Amino acid sequence: MKVQNTAIFMGDNTRRERNNGVQEEKSEKSNVYAGNLNKAFDPIAKKKQDAQKQAMKVIGDAWAGDRKVDDDLAARRDKMREYKEIIGRNNEELKRIGEERLALRDQYGVGADSQEEKDLRLLEKAADSFKPDAVQLTKEEQQRLREIEEAGGPTEYQKRSLDMRASGSTFQKEIDEAKKGIEAENHAIYNLKETQLKSQSMLKASNAAEDILEAASKEVIGMLMEEAKDHVDEEMEEKKEEAAEKAEKEKEEEEKIEKRKEEKEEKEEFAEEAAEAATEFMVEAENTMEDVQKEIKKIMDKMKLVEEDIKGAAVDTLM
Repeated sequence: MKVQNTAIFMGDNTRRERNNGVQEEKSEKSNVYAGNLNKAFDPIAKKKQDAQKQAMKVIGDAWAGDRKVDDDLAARRDKMREYKEIIGRNNEELKRIGEERLALRDQYGVGADSQEEKDLRLLEKAADSFKPDAVQLTKEEQQRLREIEEAGGPTEYQKRSLDMRASGSTFQKEIDEAKKGIEAENHAIYNLKETQLKSQSMLKASNAAEDILEAASKEVIGMLMEEAKDHVDEEMEEKKEEAAEKAEKEKEEEEKIEKRKEEKEEKEEFAEEAAEAATEFMVEAENTMEDVQKEIKKIMDKMKLVEEDIKGAAVDTLM
């Protein structure tokens, strides 16, 4: 491995441990293998796994938060659909009541632009004037209501039509409540989206996860550099020891060579001395032999003289 153009040594066992670290992490924690207890602890693989777990937790928490918001949004949209269905059903009922009132008007032969129909609309407005935020009656309308009352009150058609309208008040109330519910849900959805947009939790979580992994990577690089330094130091120490051993062997070999050289010189010196001694001995021996021969010759010469003397004496005696 190279980090910033620096060679990093990683033993085969260490690399295998780091490559298999994640798979081993996934194994059932309830199972304990004796082989695993003997494995050397790898701090670099542990650092990488811890950083990955932390990054995944940050992203997982953000995802869970966003999922909760999404679930909340989905629930509110479902609620809005329910409100719309309520409005739809009740509008159908009000439409039915409206059609029945039109049929009632035709039954009584009341014209759409007749005074009786106009007075009916005024009576409806008067009934609604008691509701909150209702439109208030004008002075002219109040005067007309007094005239209707003085004339004997609403006609039979008007009373029946007003009763039919009142029967639809429950439906109208549900419609109004559903509309308020839709308005509230719309407001809540807007706030949730606004909050989600401002928080950008997933983006922040992703950036945070990247920061965690980057920090871990820098720390791992430092650990790898330290590991490489330790390995280089170990190799240098081994090389020093090897060099020392080699130097010791070379020294021993030189001593052996020197010893053999000294022995050879001693042998040569001894041979020279022996040769000189032998030469001297031979010379002395030759000298000694010459002296011996001379002595022998002297003795022989003397012996010859004696022999001659002996021979002469013998002759004299015979004569």
